[in-house]
Amino acid sequence: MIWPVTVVATALGLLIASIPGAILGVVLGALVDRYLAIPSWSALWQRLGRQSAVYSAEHSQFMLLGYLAKLNGRVLPAHIQQVRIEMRRLGLEGYKYQAAITAFSQGKDAQLTDLRAGLQASFKGEKAEQLLLSAWRVIWSERKVSPLQRKTLEYCAKWLGVKQARLAELELQVKPSPAQNNKPAVKLTELGQALAVLGLPSATNSFTQVQRAYRRLLSENHPDKLIGAGASKSRIEQANDRTQELHSAYAVLRKHYRP
Repeated sequence: MIWPVTVVATALGLLIASIPGAILGVVLGALVDRYLAIPSWSALWQRLGRQSAVYSAEHSQFMLLGYLAKLNGRVLPAHIQQVRIEMRRLGLEGYKYQAAITAFSQGKDAQLTDLRAGLQASFKGEKAEQLLLSAWRVIWSERKVSPLQRKTLEYCAKWLGVKQARLAELELQVKPSPAQNNKPAVKLTELGQALAVLGLPSATNSFTQVQRAYRRLLSENHPDKLIGAGASKSRIEQANDRTQELHSAYAVLRKHYRP
């Protein structure tokens, strides 16, 4: 068996300090090879390639969400529900939806450093802030944030050029209010789903915003309007389903925001 780091360390030791250097290189190289479990040259190339991999924006985002969800030991149903809401916010369907699920699962077993290149390549400026908002929403779905989760997002913000003060402001946008924290978890999950249906952030606290979004979307998707425009039968059926979804979401939000 050829241990690549051992070979390189031995050659360098021999070049620098002759036989004593070569002996020291063998010892140190073997320790590194065994610690990193690199038994061959191909394994070394795979390790180097894995650490420099650049994923797509969506893949990187959901790997990060999976990493954050698992950071405290296990992924909770609240995390999974919020991640589904994030997928819906991005309009992911079909193959992209399944790819996001796969990325989330991969993130649970990933190393944070593995994600850095993909995050830096895909998220800058406003996109970086939207990514961090998404991460905060997933973390706060558990109704609390651990020091390790917070530190992880601080690292990510630094990589993406987002100042720590701005990171704190983003957290405040999604952090549940004390009144929301006192409501049952099921209600909060239902609330998050309803807000996502209307395309509203989880920090929305104005029923006027809810009404405006509901009326706008209802007008855009009303079946009668599409019939008048000569839409296809399948498109009208989709509009019926969407209208019913809007009605259901509005009913949930009306109960929550109005006494």
